[in-house]
Amino acid sequence: MGRPFICEGNKYTISATNTIGLPVSLENLPSEITVENNKLMLKSSFHVSLVCINKIIKKNNILTPNFKDSVVKDFCDFIATHDINLLNYLEDFKFAEENNLKTVVVMCKVSNLDKFFEILNKKYNLNIEYPSIHVTLYAHDGATGIFLTDSNDIKNLTKPINNPIGRSL
Repeated sequence: MGRPFICEGNKYTISATNTIGLPVSLENLPSEITVENNKLMLKSSFHVSLVCINKIIKKNNILTPNFKDSVVKDFCDFIATHDINLLNYLEDFKFAEENNLKTVVVMCKVSNLDKFFEILNKKYNLNIEYPSIHVTLYAHDGATGIFLTDSNDIKNLTKPINNPIGRSL
């Protein structure tokens, strides 16, 4: 089952973990790769995690009732005048490990998301760091990713690797 779309459109989705995502299309990638003796499978679909609402709630100890619904509404209001799009993939690949999960991600850039986080921080009196924007390409099971929401996650859960697919995205 795919992720349902939000904002009365067909561009942005929300996951079961309350993560607002931007689906992206990638083609002609190897079906599996090996990184540090770990066989990883290509994911069946790809997205950029834009706003990981549950992680924001947890990391900031937010007790505000209906915070998730408010953030989704704020996001929909924001994208009505500030489209968020994938700008480009960086030549910055990382191998991520957390518990028994292993993934390969490619870092990327999107438009306007920084402005949305400024609004969130101001409206809710928070100090949320701009997220570590990436797309998970491969996972040990071909499905399960690892939340990499800020610089601490990147520092503690990943390490840089050479481009495992042998070409630019």
